Amino acid sequence: MVDRSELQQMARLVESNRQRFEEIQGRIQQVQAVVEEHDVTIAALEALVASSKTGRAGAKIPIGSGVTLPFSYEGDEEGIAMVDLGAGIYGERRWSDALALTIKRKQDVESLAQELQEQADATEEKIAELATEFNNAAESLQATQAPSQPINPPTPQPAAKPALEPEEESPAKPKRSRRRAGKFGELTLDD
Repeated sequence: MVDRSELQQMARLVESNRQRFEEIQGRIQQVQAVVEEHDVTIAALEALVASSKTGRAGAKIPIGSGVTLPFSYEGDEEGIAMVDLGAGIYGERRWSDALALTIKRKQDVESLAQELQEQADATEEKIAELATEFNNAAESLQATQAPSQPINPPTPQPAAKPALEPEEESPAKPKRSRRRAGKFGELTLDD
């Protein structure tokens, strides 16, 4: 048998897992944006590597505020790109090396995205499990209190959204507060 304090603890546990799930979902979205950025970079580098075989490469590089700079390269060898090597240190790399590095980084980011998705799935399963336990406990508590308190029994919550506020669980509390008259019978904020 579960008492009210245990029921409230279960509700807090469900809510904390929901918050964790939302945080993980936010991280997944951020990681997906990074993957998309890598896709754009990979496509640009692949185009540069392919065009360098002709001895001539060109592109338009956006620098912000709707401004782009034309880029042209002529030569027998691949061009050089400045690549973040980590910790804010940049180094020169051939386009094909920069492409290989970007592909590796994308794979690492996709691996992180997969780990986050697994965490999200596990958390979602835990939420469903905890919500079911909560609802069963709430129904059990309601059944034991029904004969002794027939007035205003607590309403069972649906499985997806268990009651999380102690006020919603208390059958003895009225839904509206007493009206208090202010000076000369005027209405107050409580009205």
